[in-house]
Amino acid sequence: MSLAKQGVLAGDGPGRPGGEALDAVVSGASYAVLGLFGALYGLVGSFLQGWTVNRFPVAAIVLVLLLFAAVRLAGWGMGGRAGPTIIALTWLVVVFIMSNNGPGGDLVMPAELGGKTDYAGYVYIIGGLAAAVLAVLRVRPSGSSGQWLLGRAGRTPR
Repeated sequence: MSLAKQGVLAGDGPGRPGGEALDAVVSGASYAVLGLFGALYGLVGSFLQGWTVNRFPVAAIVLVLLLFAAVRLAGWGMGGRAGPTIIALTWLVVVFIMSNNGPGGDLVMPAELGGKTDYAGYVYIIGGLAAAVLAVLRVRPSGSSGQWLLGRAGRTPR
């Protein structure tokens, strides 16, 4: 459970009027920051992933590992899978945009197997996607098992 839901932030408690509104604002702002972080990480990583040592994509591998850690930490901090999914999706959108040719033919992440260009772009895109998905799946869901499918019918009465 997140800190806002526990009532730790700003003296918020279950009996305090407006507590749910504060929870909604804090949660919404948190998700917006996570989305911004994912987009910025994808943008910066797209430019940095090309650093290699003897054609070994060191920077791409480090960036993939850091993405896994960031997504996993977001899941732990937010107490569910929504936060890490937002990071993963915004990262993915930015990385796919940066891997396509621009209007002038510019390309940020070139990747040619067997060519003069190293394959760090592929390692960053495919490895980052795999790391983000694995990190999201490693986060414990906030609801009970099957709740997403059954909705209210899957909840057990207390």
